[in-house]
Amino acid sequence: RPHFDRLKGFPLEEVLGMIVPNTSIIVLSNPNNPTGTPISREAILAVAKHAPHCAILVDECYYEFMGPEESVKGDIGDFPNLFICRTFSKTWGIPSLRLGYVLTCEANINALTCVRGPYDINQFAGVALKAALANNKYVWDFVDEVNKQAKPKFQEFLTRKGITFWPTSANFIFCYFDDPNGLEQKIRARGILVRPKKDAEGVLGLRITIGTVEQMDALMKVLEELLAS
Repeated sequence: RPHFDRLKGFPLEEVLGMIVPNTSIIVLSNPNNPTGTPISREAILAVAKHAPHCAILVDECYYEFMGPEESVKGDIGDFPNLFICRTFSKTWGIPSLRLGYVLTCEANINALTCVRGPYDINQFAGVALKAALANNKYVWDFVDEVNKQAKPKFQEFLTRKGITFWPTSANFIFCYFDDPNGLEQKIRARGILVRPKKDAEGVLGLRITIGTVEQMDALMKVLEELLAS
């Protein structure tokens, strides 16, 4: 089974080699969760070209943290097998509404409309979404703070401490610590939540969400104390 590599990234050739005539759908998470590894636009389109008989579903639920050139949104008109799903659960901060959307060609939207439920979006979700879209500056201000300040600062901290981590295009980072379970418990005792996760090879690490600069400063202070003890 192909999997992302910390140094090489997306295993394009391995993925292409596994596509067979009865393959019906290929799901690509861009960026990947839990490592935050991006898939280049060129790689996604290579898969779409190689498998015109497959639905290529690209999960872009963290797209706001990527560069606009990394999305395949602009290519859906040229690839009728391309579907992009996005959500308001992550960057927009309204996960309890379970609200998202699909980008694809008109024919696919018409087909999906035939099988969708009549009440799949409730009235509260619609009201909240309109309010969020009308005041979206808070979203992009947060994205800028994460990408330009908080994430680089935390990556510099990890590098200085000699802690291995995956390069990330998302608002989270996958790190390897000597005792991830024990460290997670101690961090949680300080009121900060991180998530123990295994990579594709079964090695346990911590998936840490990148928040505001203030939040990351608090985490780094705790880590400084715990790693020194």
